[in-house]
Amino acid sequence: MHIYGYQRTGFTGTLLQVQVSRTSTSFTIRGLSLDKSSRLKQDLRAYYQAPLPKLSIQVPPYASLECILAPVLLVLLCMEKNLLEISNHSILLYGTIDISGTLVSPPPLQRELTRLCEEAGISLVLTGENIPTVHNSISCPSIASALSQLWRFALRHPENEIQSEEAGKKHTVREDPFSGILGLQEAKHALCYAVAGELPLLFYGPPGSGKSLLLSRTKALLPPLREERAQEVWAIHGRQTKESPLLRLEAGMSHQKILAGTPPWICRAHGGALLVDELANQKPKVRTTLAQLLDTYQVGEYPLHCTIVAATNGCRCANLGGAHGVCRCTQTQIDQFWGMLGWPLLDRFAIALALEPEPLLTGTVEAFHVDKKAMEHVRSLQPKRKREGFAHLFPCYSKVMAHTQKSLRRAELCCTLAQVIADWEGKESVTLEIMEKAYWLYLLPKDRHYH
Repeated sequence: MHIYGYQRTGFTGTLLQVQVSRTSTSFTIRGLSLDKSSRLKQDLRAYYQAPLPKLSIQVPPYASLECILAPVLLVLLCMEKNLLEISNHSILLYGTIDISGTLVSPPPLQRELTRLCEEAGISLVLTGENIPTVHNSISCPSIASALSQLWRFALRHPENEIQSEEAGKKHTVREDPFSGILGLQEAKHALCYAVAGELPLLFYGPPGSGKSLLLSRTKALLPPLREERAQEVWAIHGRQTKESPLLRLEAGMSHQKILAGTPPWICRAHGGALLVDELANQKPKVRTTLAQLLDTYQVGEYPLHCTIVAATNGCRCANLGGAHGVCRCTQTQIDQFWGMLGWPLLDRFAIALALEPEPLLTGTVEAFHVDKKAMEHVRSLQPKRKREGFAHLFPCYSKVMAHTQKSLRRAELCCTLAQVIADWEGKESVTLEIMEKAYWLYLLPKDRHYH
């Protein structure tokens, strides 16, 4: 059984996993400073009747004492009853302990807490009394009551039945991550290439063209974490996980906020994907930071290797490329809009694809087969490809360009994408046709001649 706590910061929250192992020495707490560990032990002695057992407790380094006390106490009680070994469920204890020993839970952020529970595979949420029902929750007035509810739950669910049911509900999405999305075949292929090759991608177009909908399916395309990358993600998040993280950069977030904390907040996307919807509404300093990240792939001393997938409108009025809305922006105004986004940032995207709304009467909903083996094959080849470099593909790129001058970065990104496509299709080398396909997957409005 895996026990989690919950820590809220403003309008967001974080799950705090408590990991435990038996030792032959003494009771130790890892992850916190000596001062915080000493204070936590004192608080535990006030509620735990017996001497602290010989255990090693691992908690996230950013956990506050108030939020971590209740889940650690529950872990001690579960270890005493050998409850952790007889169940493989993930349990969230949502609340804190007051001076009388009562479990107190503040009003939850329903959508935020539900999302976190689904991502972590939480089977049961134990809460205090008199709060709204949340994801599979049971009310408990005290820690003793929570332990009793855990016993009942473990006996009724010896196997992880709840997670199996949820897996069955998501079976269709896993088979076809783009289930229910009409058309947009080229954009679906582009998103698969970006995730497989860890390449930055930008979708642009009018409202209703499917930009945000496609980005929301990125999670289903991310591969499971392995080896060194999994260890790095564990160190950043403070909890062990096999799923690649997905971080959403909300519009209007400040430059200070995304770089705040130790490790910086944005580093939580390491090993997974960073979603940047409404790129035009991000603050200038944030867009500058994104451009720098695409060069350095780190923030200070912390790594940040992730797939950046972004979306934006094509102009200020948002109607550029729409079938019904009329865009009255001049070419100069369109260029100014994209200049505001920042040409240095735009030049660092490997894919820039325009989306247009699919016709509902003539379009068909077709299952899009995502070749998981091809995606894994591309992923496994990436370290080798990066060591070899892509200079040997420049002659092929020059033929496609027909002597038109572009930046060296643009050439390298196009060659990288071409190699990803070739690996995806199982080709031994990059052909002229594949290079042309990679080249046409990066077109900004100035190259499409809307006006």
